[in-house]
Amino acid sequence: MPSPQLPPELLYDIINHLGAEEDYASLRACALTCRAFVSPTQAHIFRTLTLFRDSPAWLAKLESTPHIRTFIKHLRLVEYHKPWIQRSEVLNRMLGYLSSYVIFLDIHHQRRKLESTRFDFPLLSRLKCVEEISLTERDPEGQGGTMDGDNALPRFLNHFPNLRGITFDGCWVWVQGADSKNDIAAPVFQLERLHVYACYDALVLDWLVPALSSLKTLHLQYMDPDIPIFSPTALPQLESLEHVEVRSLNYASNEELRSLMAAVAHSVNLRSITFMTSGSSSGHSPVEAAVKSLLFLGAHRHLQHLTIGFFQEDDPVDGSPWDELQDLLLGGRFPALRTVKLLFWLDSSGSNAASTEPFVVAVPRLAKKNMVYACYGR
Repeated sequence: MPSPQLPPELLYDIINHLGAEEDYASLRACALTCRAFVSPTQAHIFRTLTLFRDSPAWLAKLESTPHIRTFIKHLRLVEYHKPWIQRSEVLNRMLGYLSSYVIFLDIHHQRRKLESTRFDFPLLSRLKCVEEISLTERDPEGQGGTMDGDNALPRFLNHFPNLRGITFDGCWVWVQGADSKNDIAAPVFQLERLHVYACYDALVLDWLVPALSSLKTLHLQYMDPDIPIFSPTALPQLESLEHVEVRSLNYASNEELRSLMAAVAHSVNLRSITFMTSGSSSGHSPVEAAVKSLLFLGAHRHLQHLTIGFFQEDDPVDGSPWDELQDLLLGGRFPALRTVKLLFWLDSSGSNAASTEPFVVAVPRLAKKNMVYACYGR
């Protein structure tokens, strides 16, 4: 008699109400030995496998329950250490079992010392089907950049010809002190998604430029006016781009913004743009920053949706920036524009929620056309 399946709605309720990580781990441990957890509907419980160094228990389960391997699509290596990745026999065997199934590789690195080739991981090239990679670094001891250079990241990425998406989050990769990008093989992949939340080396991103011809989604966060994300002359015309999100506009130089908007302007597929500043402490109005960026963009016949993010609840709601914003948006430059979203970001407690009504009232011409609305995000 076949084992009964848990009703999907019951499983979702269980997952959604789990609290501590150990509860989730316990449920997964039970699921590993329970034949009821084998339907496609329930397979998402195994979709992400998180490894903290050696995990012989997981290796044993993958060996004893082969069907579990097919469910794992997202592999997270947390607080990795470079020698471990290259020398761990447990990881080597697990990669062999997962090589045909993992499509998302997520590496978290907490730096404890300066390393000159932190991304030299040929062992991970066994994951032949990887389509998306996320690299996150934390620098709790303030080690800063690797001034001796680090060419290993481009070489590491070139192990994955099917790569379609990359996320950089706080990566201290200082190739400027190493050989020039001309000494590194060109990208062997074409990206559709690129998210850059701090990558402290324009040379690495300049190396990616040949892989951006099919880019559809671009998220950039500026960190320091003195550290450009891309060299101003490096960005090509991003003709396939559909959505662009730019954070911390107040940390971008005019030259960088002008270069980015020039690259975006030629995309006939562009449908939405999101602009955000980094908060009230910056002294920059989100509306002023958005207006400046739109002026750099110029006219665009296909843009449909504009989002302006607010991190502060006390941004002034009167004055010329709002009038100038309406003049720009309703003056014929953006004939396809349908919505203007004012997005108010809340802190984790939600205590900084502001009334959105004054902001909508500040743009009466947009409100009259039912084009503007406000909402909260986190």
